[in-house]
Amino acid sequence: MKPEGNIEQINSNVWKLEKDGCFFSVKQYEFSSTALKVKTIHDTLRCLSFPHIVPVLPTDHNLTLMQPWLEGARSVNFKRRADRTDSLEALTRLHETSSLINWSAEPYLHTYPLLAKWESRIESFRELRESCEVHIGKDNVDDIIFYATNAMRILRQTYTDQLDDTLLHGDVVHHNILRDNLGIIRFIDFDLTCTGPAGTEIALWIHRVLPQIDYDIEFLMNEQPSLQMLDNSSKSLLLYPNELLREWIYFFTLSEVAQERQVKILIPFTKSALSHWPKLWYNVERMKK
Repeated sequence: MKPEGNIEQINSNVWKLEKDGCFFSVKQYEFSSTALKVKTIHDTLRCLSFPHIVPVLPTDHNLTLMQPWLEGARSVNFKRRADRTDSLEALTRLHETSSLINWSAEPYLHTYPLLAKWESRIESFRELRESCEVHIGKDNVDDIIFYATNAMRILRQTYTDQLDDTLLHGDVVHHNILRDNLGIIRFIDFDLTCTGPAGTEIALWIHRVLPQIDYDIEFLMNEQPSLQMLDNSSKSLLLYPNELLREWIYFFTLSEVAQERQVKILIPFTKSALSHWPKLWYNVERMKK
């Protein structure tokens, strides 16, 4: 249901609403189960006095999520040390809420299906390989598949999703992590929230950060000492070229005009990632010893 009032559409299901001089974000869900999950998570985190969320306001519609619009807020920039440090600290605090609530016992949450998701991602990429080769050539496509399949071989032997389950945000892309005008980190878009090991989401956060620091995992580990506590199973997740696979699969869902714009970014991104991957692989394996 489209919200009524003085509104500006942000994307297909999100609006900026003005009412009595105040501004709100209004999100419309397709499924009541997702809306209920997101609202319940916010209510629970609010009761735990978790500071890194945006309050949810009451509405008359069970498919609608309304929150105050954060004027002056910006997405974190993983090129900035302060944003890396503060977003990691906030993410760690989210995971630490497991000391207060048994998230894995909550019926509205499921375990993050990491290995199944990543296996499916490889298969989707294989189906697109001829189209990808048009843009980046056969050798680069072969390299991506090589690194992905060998990482999965390791992960099938080492990864477990039963280790210290906690609440995972589920989508720690930079635009889901905001810094408000007071400097406080706020997580938004809990749609993909699930349960799993904290180390899994920390590794996914590292995947997002690495392209912004020339894939220098040693630098990141020294800058953020808490990362040195990652278990070997979580470190192994860094071997998988997750960003490359996801970005190319997403690329072929875009319109032709959007592809023409995006490919100018995606080709150099791919070449940079692949040029760094042998050293990244070496350093990760060395850190696991």
